Amino acid sequence: MALTHPAVRAAGGYLRDARERRYVLPEQAAALLAVSEETLLAMEAGHTRITSDGISRLCHFYRCPEDAQALRTLAHTLAKPDDGDVAGAATDWTEGHHRRLAGCARQAREVRWLSTALIPPPLQTPAYARAVGCPVFALPGAPLPSPRTVCVLDERILHTHHVAREVMAQQLRYILDLDVGEVRVVPGRIAAPRGHLVELSMPAGPVFARPEHDGVLYLPADRRLSALMSDTWDLTTPAASRELLEYAEQKQRSRAYVHTGAARCPEPL
Repeated sequence: MALTHPAVRAAGGYLRDARERRYVLPEQAAALLAVSEETLLAMEAGHTRITSDGISRLCHFYRCPEDAQALRTLAHTLAKPDDGDVAGAATDWTEGHHRRLAGCARQAREVRWLSTALIPPPLQTPAYARAVGCPVFALPGAPLPSPRTVCVLDERILHTHHVAREVMAQQLRYILDLDVGEVRVVPGRIAAPRGHLVELSMPAGPVFARPEHDGVLYLPADRRLSALMSDTWDLTTPAASRELLEYAEQKQRSRAYVHTGAARCPEPL
């Protein structure tokens, strides 16, 4: 099949997620577009683009017409073969961009987060999300990306002074109690751009995205990005990561007592 841009794969993944959330069968959606079921599934997988009219009709059918314009833009980003990669990037600036990324992530075989500035949105508590101004799509009530999610955090995120100590301590305890694949912490500083880098393993190939407050940037396929993910992961271990999280939680709680003036409970005899 022809090479497609990661943005095309992301649009297809979101459309499949929207169809499944409405309990629409593939044959029903295919009949709406007057295409075969095989063609519809290829479009959802990101192997081929859907026409603008097809996207509009599907979004209306799935009761998400507000997504049509953004998906039309993503689905018609052109790919330029270049030694197996694609050139150019695409950005989803339209309202709902994080929700669309989350829908695409639910269709991925694996999701890998690399974060150097904030806790990854899928792991944020409501209080932390409000404190850092993240969109509501990421709150714990929303499904985590599945079936497998791994997150790598820069250790400095855990010791931030920009979030209230009580909020940060609760956030760290939430992560420690979670059962979400793997969460790793890299001691010191990660040699990566500030922010989030997300790798989604989609049927038509990887999708690299950089979610920001005002949009989601879908990056060209780049073997270096995948290598960065893997190399950073190799710097961590489960045991060391848990120790770093527990230490950070204790430190934030200790600071919270000092900050609020609350008295500590007496130590047990």
